[in-house]
Amino acid sequence: MSKDNKPSVESISQFQETKAMKKTISQIQKDLQGLLNEVGEDDFARTKALYLKDVQIMDAEGNPIDPDSVDLSIEIAPAMEDKMEEDNEDEKAVADEEAEDKAEEDEEAEKSADINSAVNKAVAKALANKNNTVKGKGFDMRIDNEREGLKRWGSLKHVSRLNCADPELEAYKFGRWAAACMGHQKSAQWCSDRGINTKAHLETVNSQGGFLVPDEFSDTLISLREEYGVIRRNAKIEPMISDTKRIPMRSATLSASFVGEATAGTESTMTFQQVSLVAKKLMVLTSISNELNEDSMINLGDSVAGEIAYAFAKKEDECAFLGDGSSTFGGITGIANALIGVSSNAGINTLDGSDAAVTAIELADLHAMMGKLPNYADTPNTKFYMHKTTYAAAVEKLMYGAGGTTSAGIYEGTQRKQLFGYDVEFVSAMPTAATADGTSATLALRVPILFGDLGAACSFGDRRSNTISFSDSALNAFEQDEIIVRGTERFDFQVHSPGTSSEAGPLVAIKLD
Repeated sequence: MSKDNKPSVESISQFQETKAMKKTISQIQKDLQGLLNEVGEDDFARTKALYLKDVQIMDAEGNPIDPDSVDLSIEIAPAMEDKMEEDNEDEKAVADEEAEDKAEEDEEAEKSADINSAVNKAVAKALANKNNTVKGKGFDMRIDNEREGLKRWGSLKHVSRLNCADPELEAYKFGRWAAACMGHQKSAQWCSDRGINTKAHLETVNSQGGFLVPDEFSDTLISLREEYGVIRRNAKIEPMISDTKRIPMRSATLSASFVGEATAGTESTMTFQQVSLVAKKLMVLTSISNELNEDSMINLGDSVAGEIAYAFAKKEDECAFLGDGSSTFGGITGIANALIGVSSNAGINTLDGSDAAVTAIELADLHAMMGKLPNYADTPNTKFYMHKTTYAAAVEKLMYGAGGTTSAGIYEGTQRKQLFGYDVEFVSAMPTAATADGTSATLALRVPILFGDLGAACSFGDRRSNTISFSDSALNAFEQDEIIVRGTERFDFQVHSPGTSSEAGPLVAIKLD
């Protein structure tokens, strides 16, 4: 029997010489038996039909016989059945052997691919970060396993926001350090091999102690704060190497005047003032599950870095935009209160009347505010600052009315958030449409929109000595099987150019009264 079990023209033609051949019943039965032996039982019926199509059945005297009156069935002999069964078994054995061979080949190929992948990852990791080779021990391959585990838990939520070559590696390293600080001996050794400090840090201004965050991880935290917060991205950053820093600021400029021949000119004096930045200690508490700690160093590092950075960024923005000088804001006076605190500030456009709410803002109000900004403050860094709700309730309404945008473009995300050609920064700390009204007792909540160069008006003092502490018993961590993470940072914020009664500063505002 042929392996493909398909009847062929050759199989039939050996029994047919011409069309409409005349054959007796015995001749036909002999031919059919031969065909059966050739093509097998499965394809015999189709082959028989093809054979009989051009055969004329004759009796012994040569007279034609009606095909329907003749029994041309062929019985399969027991020997034939046995042979077919043997052939089937042989074919099955061959198929099974081929399947086993292919499975072995696939397994070897998969192992080879896994090895090549691991080697490639290790090489790439070594090229990206020299700390991956330690005292001749070769590559730390554990991260490759945890990359696979990461797929089960989803992609990184925090560190992946940073513009770095390998965010998973950064999160892994941070997780190793965090685990070491929590008492994990293998992680402590891993950090020690790489010169990463995991000893508790104590000083007089930080009596509660904690683990001083190494510079490479401090950079990660600061970068994430810039991603999550507004003030770090836009204010002028002043690095502080101590708890106090004084910044000289020009308060009066030289002036020119016309003079006659042989006439003495009028002297003008350039004066300076000093802005003092005094680092304030900010603390944040968050919790992570022990399951997360156990499942992956990558997830642990991402969670610790992200949650702390987000909490710090949120509080920094609240202090910078809403600070009223009270202990709630670490004694910091934010932008809104600094501008309002200047009597008859020339940079404030006030909306008077009972309808003074963000929904009552008109294009003329925006134009009036923008017109107050000094020319020197109209820089590439000039932006609008407002809450997203204010933008939706007031600004988009005005743009619709002016035909400047369409709802379709906004829904599809094709519209860049701009107003009059200037970028719009959304600030969650600024007042929303619900709170920004004339009846608000909090003055800062009456300033829903700011416009100008924030970096020219404000300074952010950054004291880089961040600490992180861990506890499995603080608060209710033990009962909930969690780890409490406490982070501290020190910073200060100053609005050094809020404007005067006669001249606006680098930031102007709309105030609801």
